[in-house]
Amino acid sequence: MDIKYINPFLEALKNVLETFGASDIKKGGLQKKETMLADMDITSIIGIVGDVRGNIAYCMTEETGKKIASAMMMGMPVETLDSIARSALGEMANMMGGRASAILSQAGVATDLTPPSIIIGRDIMLIISSVQTVAVDMETPFGRIQINIGLEV
Repeated sequence: MDIKYINPFLEALKNVLETFGASDIKKGGLQKKETMLADMDITSIIGIVGDVRGNIAYCMTEETGKKIASAMMMGMPVETLDSIARSALGEMANMMGGRASAILSQAGVATDLTPPSIIIGRDIMLIISSVQTVAVDMETPFGRIQINIGLEV
């Protein structure tokens, strides 16, 4: 997969998390997967159609999700992933997808996004797509977020 389709999602994650006070966000490991597989506590999935088609999945631990939801709610403590916290995580995925879509549009790639779906649970292994996927770990002050990018170009 061409880097021009990967970088907008990394940049969008950084831009959105910075609006919630995160700094020092670093790219970690990168791996290719034959399928898009979600196997962490929380996965937010966005579908993409247009000039490219596929799915983006933002995966994280429950603790990372709680910290992000808390930051999005102006520091309100988040003890459990209740409906408000889940909504915040869905909105974060929506914001990151929208920002990436805008970056792709500036490069001449038209995309539309589906609303995010949130999957929460331990010991769940979900195959989202059979498209070859690039998984990028992003190290943030909230914890590690893995972005899974599975696009048909």
